[in-house]
Amino acid sequence: MTIVELITVGLSESANEKLDALKELGYFAEKIDGYRFAVSLALAQGVIPPEISKRTTFVNVGSLDPDQLFRSAVEALMPDHLSETTAYRLIERLADWGVNDLYAQSQTSGAIDFARLLEHTGSEG
Repeated sequence: MTIVELITVGLSESANEKLDALKELGYFAEKIDGYRFAVSLALAQGVIPPEISKRTTFVNVGSLDPDQLFRSAVEALMPDHLSETTAYRLIERLADWGVNDLYAQSQTSGAIDFARLLEHTGSEG
């Protein structure tokens, strides 16, 4: 069975609302910035995110990843998971996990400590 690659990526309905909130709170100038950061955070943390339920469409992959850097990163860092899905489907899951994690941090501590995140990424994985 061939899995068709996505031409648009999205988030779960819940994560989409959380990304809206993170933008409104001023953490990101644009939602796409938050989406990219969330993917990067999840990749750096080495998480294997679960499937997304009730997916909402967000942005065309050409706008999100014009140079295919995210696709290349996923292919290099997570090759074992690409036998069951595609790179951009996995990127969606990474973004969803990352947005949920960032939102939880903002709610728990009242702020996202980006310096701490950048300092510690990769050390847990």
